[in-house]
Amino acid sequence: MDKKPFDSNKRWGYMRFIAAAVCVAALSLTLFGCGNNEQDKLKTYGHDGYMGYSNSNPNLPNRHQYLNYNADGNFVEQVLEPIAEIERTQVYFNGTDLHVNIKVNKALSDGQLERLRAKAQSIVQYNMPRYNVHVEVKR
Repeated sequence: MDKKPFDSNKRWGYMRFIAAAVCVAALSLTLFGCGNNEQDKLKTYGHDGYMGYSNSNPNLPNRHQYLNYNADGNFVEQVLEPIAEIERTQVYFNGTDLHVNIKVNKALSDGQLERLRAKAQSIVQYNMPRYNVHVEVKR
């Protein structure tokens, strides 16, 4: 039995039929309101240069200067600056642990040293609640 090759006219006929069916289906969806409601329209966040990410959760600011170790370290130094006995501070992070090393005047007594450590500990812990704060005071 010899098979005849598929006729190219029939092939083009099938392709025209499929294309016409797709066009009719798309046209009927638009004309009869399927998916054309105001409620079904895509709602997007505003264009802010970050593809909507910073507007997607307004309670969490998504900026480069927010919630990073460098900004947090600068803030710790800023809140400890008014304490006159502190000569120098060193801040470093280890995950959720915040370590603050404070260098003070050698003339302070042991009692003053402990009060200063407790004061610095409470100030930093109050201002940085997302970290476990560890303060160490050295002469």
